[in-house]
Amino acid sequence: MPRVKTVQGELKGVVCHDTVSYVAFKGIPYAKPPLGELRFKAPEPPEPWEGVRDASQHGPVCPQYNERMNRVEAGSEDCLYLNVYTKTLTPSSPLPVMVWIHGGGFYTGSGDSDFYGPEFFMEHDVILVTINYRLEVLGFLCLDTEEVPGNAGMKDQVLALKWVRQNIAAFGGDPNNVTIFGCSAGSASVSCHLVSKMSEGLFSKAICQSGVCLNEWSYNLYARQRAFQLGKLLGKDTDDPKELLEFLRSVPAKSLINIQLPLLELKYNDLLDSILFGPVIEKVGSGKNKFLSDLPIELVKNGHMAKVPLILGFTSGDGIEIARKLPHIAGFLTTPGAVVPRELKLKWEPEKVKKADERIRKHYFDDKPISMEEIQRYSDLETDRVFLYNIVRYARYHLQHASEPVYLYEFDAETERNFTKKSYNMDSLKGVCHSDELAYLFNVTCLDIPLSDESIDIIKQFVKLWTDFANTGNPTADSIEEWKPFEEHERNYYIIGKTLQCKKDPRKDNITFWEEIYEETQLNVNKQ
Repeated sequence: MPRVKTVQGELKGVVCHDTVSYVAFKGIPYAKPPLGELRFKAPEPPEPWEGVRDASQHGPVCPQYNERMNRVEAGSEDCLYLNVYTKTLTPSSPLPVMVWIHGGGFYTGSGDSDFYGPEFFMEHDVILVTINYRLEVLGFLCLDTEEVPGNAGMKDQVLALKWVRQNIAAFGGDPNNVTIFGCSAGSASVSCHLVSKMSEGLFSKAICQSGVCLNEWSYNLYARQRAFQLGKLLGKDTDDPKELLEFLRSVPAKSLINIQLPLLELKYNDLLDSILFGPVIEKVGSGKNKFLSDLPIELVKNGHMAKVPLILGFTSGDGIEIARKLPHIAGFLTTPGAVVPRELKLKWEPEKVKKADERIRKHYFDDKPISMEEIQRYSDLETDRVFLYNIVRYARYHLQHASEPVYLYEFDAETERNFTKKSYNMDSLKGVCHSDELAYLFNVTCLDIPLSDESIDIIKQFVKLWTDFANTGNPTADSIEEWKPFEEHERNYYIIGKTLQCKKDPRKDNITFWEEIYEETQLNVNKQ
C-alpha cells in the first residue's frame, strides 16, 4: 500500500488499475469537522492524527439533494475532505497540480470519483486533486454578522488550497504550479478565487468552464433576507439574527437541504436569483477575513484580480440549462425587464430598463412573444446573457490589467457522452448543453455513459489541452492547430469539438449587441 507523510500525519492510499495504473488517496481531512458551534462558521485547520490513516475511501459528501442522481444524500456535516490522484509518488521532477472544484449551483455535488473519475487525467504527468466543500445553507448561510458573514463554503475551498500548498510536495507535486479549474458553480468559484484577497498566492493558473464571477448567478444579493425566510419556513419567525442563528444551529442538517423559498418582494425579480444560497459580498469583518469585499464587477474593473494565465470558455448550448425551464417561467418572462441583466436593472432608471428590454426582445425574437415555438432563440439568448457575454467581458478586463495570456474556447463536441441534454429531453435544441463537456474530462461511472472510438479521440485531445496548460501555461504548446490567445482587437477563440480549430470573434453580432447594452464597447478601466 502506498504511504505518504503529510503535515497532519501519515496516510495509506491504494493502487488502482484501470486503463492506466495510478495511486489514490481519498477522504483526506483538510479542515476540522465543522460541527456544533462551528456550523456556518469559516473552517478551521485540520487536527493531526496518530498512526497511519486509511485513505482508500472517500469521505462523506455534504448533506444535499443529489440532483444528478435525483435523490437526497444524508452525507455528513463532517464533509471537508479531498482526494489526491497521481501516477507516481516519486516523479523525476515535481508534477503540475490540478485542483478541481465541482459545480452544482452551490447546493449539490461532491469531488467523489463516481462522477469525477481521474483516469483520463492519469494518462498524463499531472496530479489531480478533487475537493468537497459545504453546500447550500450549511456552506452559504449569511446573516451579515461577525459570526456568520457568509461564504463558509468558499472559505472551505481556500483552506483546501492551503492544504495543497502545504502538503502536495509529499505526493510528488509542485506547490508552485497549481491550476484551479471547475465548471458552472465550480467555474464561478474559480473566478471568485481570482478576485479574492484570501486566495492570493494559492494557485498559478486557472480554467473557468461556463462561469465567471461576473455572471449574476455566481453571487447572491439577498442572502440575509433568505436566511430569515428560511427561519420562518422551519418554524422560527424572528428578526433577531442571534436568535435565528441559535435556532438554525439546533435543526438537523436534513432540514437545511433542497430548500424552496417564495419570491422576495423586490422591485425587479430576476431568474438568476433562484440560487438561494451562494457566495455573497461580505458586509462585516476586517478585509483579510472577507472572501469577497465588493461586487465582482467593481473588483474586476479596478484590477483586483489574479494576474495568472487563464482559460475561459463556454459550451455552444449553455443556455439549454435555462431554456429547459421555459414552460415554468414563460409567465415571468412576459414581465417588463425580465430579459435585462440584474446588474443593469439595479442601477438604471425604469425608463432605461424598459428600452433595453424592448431592444433585447427585438434582437433575439423580432418582437415575437417568448414561447415554446421560440425555444431555440430563447436558448441562444440565455447562452449569451447568462454565460458568454460576461465570460468575454472578464477576458477583456483581464487583458486590460494583466500581462498573462487569456485563452477563450467554445466546446461543441456532440457524441453519445452528452448525457445532460439527453436527460433534459432537449435533443431538439442546437448545441452542447451546460456541463455536457464533463464526461470528456472525467470517467463517469455512476451513470451509464458509453465510450466510443470517436469520443475517446475527443477526450484525448481535450484532456491534453488542459494538462498542457497546467504544465506550461500554453494549451497548444505542441499541438497541430495553434490556440492563439484572446486579444481585444483579435478575439481569437478555440473550437473544441470533433476537430480543433482557432477562429475569431465568437458570436460577434450578439457580443457587440451586449457591449452596446452594457455600454462597454470601450472599457472603463482603472489601472492599478
